[in-house]
Amino acid sequence: MTGKEIAKDIANLPYKFRLRTTLVVPFVLQIMAAVGLVGFIAYRSGQQAVNDVASQLRTELTTRITEKLNAYTAAPKTINRLNSSAFAQGDINVSNPSGEYHFWEHMQIYPTLSYVYCGDEKGSFLGTSRVLEQDTASKVILHFSNASTNFIRQDFGFDAKGDRTTQIGTLDRPYDPRQRPWYKAAKATNQAVWSDIYIAFATGFPTITASIPVYDRQSNALIGVCAADFFLPREVNHFLKSLQIGKTGTAFIMERSGQLVATSSEAPMLEKQGETSERLLATASSDVTIRSTAKALMAQFSDLNDIQAVQQFDFSLNGQPQYVQVAPFQDGNLDWLVVLTIPESDFMAQIHASRRNTLWLILLALAGAIAIGIFTSRWVTRPLLRVAQTSNKVAQGDLDQQVDPSSIIEVDTLADSFNCMAGQLKESFDALRQSEATNRAIVTAIPDLMIRAKRDGTYIDIVGSDRLRGVHGVKRFSAGTTVYESLPPDLADRRMYHIEQALITGYLQVYEQRLTIDGQPQDEEVRILVLGEDEVLIMVRDITDRKQAEEALRIAEENYRSIFENALEGIFQSSPEGEFINANPALARIYGYDSPAEMIASITNIGEQLYVDPEKRIEFRSLLDQQDSVKDFEYRCYCKDGSIIWVQIDARVVRDNSGKVLYYEGIVQDISDRKHREDELRKQLEELKIEIDQKKRDKEVAMLTKSHYFQEVQQEIESVNLDEFWS
Repeated sequence: MTGKEIAKDIANLPYKFRLRTTLVVPFVLQIMAAVGLVGFIAYRSGQQAVNDVASQLRTELTTRITEKLNAYTAAPKTINRLNSSAFAQGDINVSNPSGEYHFWEHMQIYPTLSYVYCGDEKGSFLGTSRVLEQDTASKVILHFSNASTNFIRQDFGFDAKGDRTTQIGTLDRPYDPRQRPWYKAAKATNQAVWSDIYIAFATGFPTITASIPVYDRQSNALIGVCAADFFLPREVNHFLKSLQIGKTGTAFIMERSGQLVATSSEAPMLEKQGETSERLLATASSDVTIRSTAKALMAQFSDLNDIQAVQQFDFSLNGQPQYVQVAPFQDGNLDWLVVLTIPESDFMAQIHASRRNTLWLILLALAGAIAIGIFTSRWVTRPLLRVAQTSNKVAQGDLDQQVDPSSIIEVDTLADSFNCMAGQLKESFDALRQSEATNRAIVTAIPDLMIRAKRDGTYIDIVGSDRLRGVHGVKRFSAGTTVYESLPPDLADRRMYHIEQALITGYLQVYEQRLTIDGQPQDEEVRILVLGEDEVLIMVRDITDRKQAEEALRIAEENYRSIFENALEGIFQSSPEGEFINANPALARIYGYDSPAEMIASITNIGEQLYVDPEKRIEFRSLLDQQDSVKDFEYRCYCKDGSIIWVQIDARVVRDNSGKVLYYEGIVQDISDRKHREDELRKQLEELKIEIDQKKRDKEVAMLTKSHYFQEVQQEIESVNLDEFWS
């Protein structure tokens, strides 16, 4: 359609508007629509903001609580592992009390612990407890009982250095740890276990115990159990109360049975006092928020055991919406629910004020925008009308037009565009012709063979690699050459199939083919894409070298994998954070694991889980940092079953181009047998040295007694009358 025809169609439109009206009216309508939309969005976003903030706060607080619970439960388990190892090695003796310094030291390091102790299969008991003297002070007391005390528990104090002092008390009845739930649970399960929450008879506090069985290192028989307690209300309640849960929010922890574990409220968690005290259900709490939240939770989930992930829901308390989040917390056989409740009123005051301010700002912006729109439309209209008149003449083919400059930058830019249009059109046509020649040269230089073909397989044009043209028999191309004339029948059928698929689906078709040229195989990659309704472009690339490289790489990888899997030495890769990235079966066997996957999953901190002597880990890392490699480094390490072996490691640091450490890799050998032989040899040498020294002394005495001088002295002594000599 020509410019004149377009101008004629515009002139024949049934409705016409002035440019000023066209600018002002839609502008005002858009502003009003925008204001209404912004107001609506502001209202909705305020409500959404409340939900988002409440959700974020609930998630953050729940995360903090679960992290704190993880810290609380980690301490007793860590202490139990240390004490069980010391017990098994003989550093702690329960039957003949010794090693109590370990318990005293643990109580100093972990103030959350209330009781640390061990019992053995003979009925003996050794441990320490924390006694609160004031709100901020406590003292540690030693307890032990054994056959020498008729299994009556004796209590002693500690001095500032952790040494036992004088006796300060005695239990009035025999104490047999083997009959306690913590001992029975660890013995029955043969693993670390948590007790149910119980009311401690000594303090009256709800308490939980972590225990672990201890086995003899030689016979692997059970020799005792180590355990640690901490008082839930004193530690967890204090932490929950310290949290800033909105303004009036509440947090509590409950078991799946519904019984309270800890709360941020001052409401009691026990019913009655003394030996008859019982833990309250959350639905029976005197705190109205806890009680109502628990009932809403029961209504929301018919079975609390169904809560296996973080859940959020809302309910109403006294007409006020409450935001609730419940998250499961699990650690071994511990299975608790962390519940957080935040009233909507904690957030709404600021939101209501923000809504009022937003409404006034919107109305003010609406009035200003309408006034500015009217003024702007008048200012823009005049130069635009001049541009419209000039553009109309250009559309009719008259390129010798000039538009006067304007004070509006955009309009002035538009005027310059019109003034340069005629020259740019000519330059564009010249550039187009040059570009076509350049593209043809580029296509000719490409090493691929490119063929333009019809649906029936007839070649239209061929450009590209002369060598590939010769291979395919189309070096002397002439119109009418077909796919079947350039390829063997099987390859020709395959190409025709992919041409048809490309035209049907419209998708790029890619496949590989192999030709035999002068007895040598040649691999090629063929790409077919659609150019038109019945026309395709076929691109052929020689990939023989790539295929050969891939095959060589595959063989090399198989060889490496075979060496890695069948090596007698342990081979590993580990991260700077202390985790195994890769390991071979030999390494898993060295550490006592059934497979590399089990070992990698089990060992998450090499320094803490493998090294018996922490200072050797520090020395090893220091050597790697200094010289990027370590040779023949020996150290003791733990196996999966807790046994200790000697290993020798050769390792190096692998870095990227910037020098950043990517991982460590190396070889590990079990040298326990060699170490044992060295120890035996050392003992034999010492015994031999003693024997040699004794023989040397005997020889010297014999030589002295046989000497002429000794014989004379002996004769002189025999001739002396001792009575006369002493008188």
